[in-house]
Amino acid sequence: MLWFMLATKIVDLATLTGVCVVALGPSIAGVFTPNDDLAKELFQASEASGEKFWRMPLEESYWESMKSGVADMVNTGGRQGGAINAALFLKQFVDEKVKVDAR
Repeated sequence: MLWFMLATKIVDLATLTGVCVVALGPSIAGVFTPNDDLAKELFQASEASGEKFWRMPLEESYWESMKSGVADMVNTGGRQGGAINAALFLKQFVDEKVKVDAR
């Protein structure tokens, strides 16, 4: 018998093209998640581990800059809000039922 488990939480640890480092510096990780419960779990873990996190906004209106007339989407938004654009891009590939954090 085969058992399949579906992911219920995904945490992506990446620099989001480095723009989060530009925004927050080298010692604080930006956290993008639409889920308050997951954010709470992550911040509890950050306190226990001594890591520094800062919750960043997922501004849906920025998605407009990533729409394309010839493709599903472009892989980069405008220069401003680059970390938000990167998080919104990643969000497109995850089922809405899955709790997501992109750092």
